[in-house]
Amino acid sequence: MTTVYSPQAKSWSPARESDAGNVQGVIGYHPGTATAWAQDDVVQMVKIPSGATVMDCVLETGALGSNVLASVGDGLGGTTARYITAQSVASAAVLRKNAVAAAGVPFTYSAEDTIDVVLSNANPTDNIAIRLDVFYICGVDTTP
Repeated sequence: MTTVYSPQAKSWSPARESDAGNVQGVIGYHPGTATAWAQDDVVQMVKIPSGATVMDCVLETGALGSNVLASVGDGLGGTTARYITAQSVASAAVLRKNAVAAAGVPFTYSAEDTIDVVLSNANPTDNIAIRLDVFYICGVDTTP
């Protein structure tokens, strides 16, 4: 297992909206160029600021290969599938947050963190791009 970083997770600071309640989005894009993916790689895609509440996320991948699964989560408490549980990305895929149980959403971060993609179950095809769109708000109580 290796940790790989999208350019956004490596160098960008997470955005904080001064006007509480406005939905913000952050996009992590790993072009996959010259990337030798391996089973159980963790790809840190985007940074999320302290106090942010994630409302939705969408993962888009190219065909990562037979039997490859992708999960989306974070390092907070080791919840690697907080938003998207292991889903097949054998062919090009667009996956959205857990729609059935809506597990993990909304979730509010008490400290800055990254939202990550974990590639598991088989060795992914090299040089395939991954994109993750994350939508969040700051400063709003989302308790139902």
